[in-house]
Amino acid sequence: MKITDIQCHVMAVPGPDGRTLRRNWIFVEISTDAGVAGIGEATTEYHDLAVVAQIESELRPRLIGMDPTDIERIWQLGYRDFWWRRGVVHTSAMSGIDQALWDIAGKVAGQPVFKLLGGRVRDQVRCYTRTDSSTGTPEDVAMDVRRDGFDAYKHSAGTPTRPFDLKQQVDVAVDELSRMRAAFGPNVDLMIDAHGWFDLVASCALVEKLVPLDMFFIEEPMNQDRLDDYVRLKQAFPGIRIAAGERLMTRWDCRPWFERQAIDICQVDISHTGGVSELMRIATYAETYHITIAPHNPYGPVALAASAHAAAAMPNFLILEHCRLKPWFDKIQQQPLSIKSGYINVDELATRTGLGIELNMDVVRRCAQKHESLDALSYQQTDGSTPLF
Repeated sequence: MKITDIQCHVMAVPGPDGRTLRRNWIFVEISTDAGVAGIGEATTEYHDLAVVAQIESELRPRLIGMDPTDIERIWQLGYRDFWWRRGVVHTSAMSGIDQALWDIAGKVAGQPVFKLLGGRVRDQVRCYTRTDSSTGTPEDVAMDVRRDGFDAYKHSAGTPTRPFDLKQQVDVAVDELSRMRAAFGPNVDLMIDAHGWFDLVASCALVEKLVPLDMFFIEEPMNQDRLDDYVRLKQAFPGIRIAAGERLMTRWDCRPWFERQAIDICQVDISHTGGVSELMRIATYAETYHITIAPHNPYGPVALAASAHAAAAMPNFLILEHCRLKPWFDKIQQQPLSIKSGYINVDELATRTGLGIELNMDVVRRCAQKHESLDALSYQQTDGSTPLF
């Protein structure tokens, strides 16, 4: 069997208001001379055209004619046959291709991907939903989340203050999370995504004020160029799970974070870090440091399925992010993957071969992206300068 073509399909997806662009899903389709095709997802943010160009202009010519079931050989070639490595464009491109290769391998073997990864270690994959899936007040959001059956939810650090002020932003975040906790009650695991907005002093203030709210984890309180500050934060608050990693690309990026014990939870993303192959390697590495994996995954249905297969076979998996983006998430799937009461049943994954996702390409093409850019992240302080995130 040989690879005959690799194509990208980019779909513009609106947010809950039905108008504002929320994501550009990038699906990667690999065709073979045996008539077996695989689908992967290379969705990223703010780099859509660059990822598509990396796949179609750089990786495609290298991979045409190769055996798609030689997954590791292709990964090594795709990763190492470049002077510049590990940027989000390169590794996201590789991620989409790697997922599609595992999809093909599972179809050829007549097995779900998690079986090829060593088989299940759990029967259910727990998911949480997040802020941008709903609109309205914190109380409205809580009602929507509970109606969909989730028992875990991640809120943002609140609407950014204008001008941006660290101390005020801490108060905004704590106020909204307090309202969320009151609306959910004690039986929903609550998380915060702090977006890397805070410095060490503000992060300590934020964590201290959130302790009474019984947070499941606190995500990215500081930007990921502050490894030493993460170590200090963890030492100051040993009883709080600190999560980060969505901007770490490969095991080489993760290495110092694991060795320094800078985080409790690693949030690498299957659409950025190098696909199923690299996510599983990172998880094995993290396990030796008693670090759990909660994959970053605010993207489309292929990334969700690929993450679910990895989670099913991953001993140190914790919880999986899921961005519902109704109605498009289900609308583009021929047979939508079920999430019941916030869980994906591994028995359902076992009934399908490969990743188990087939897309309605007519819908994808009708919503083809015309390169509408996502909103820029624009923050200014009182004096007009950009905060040192």
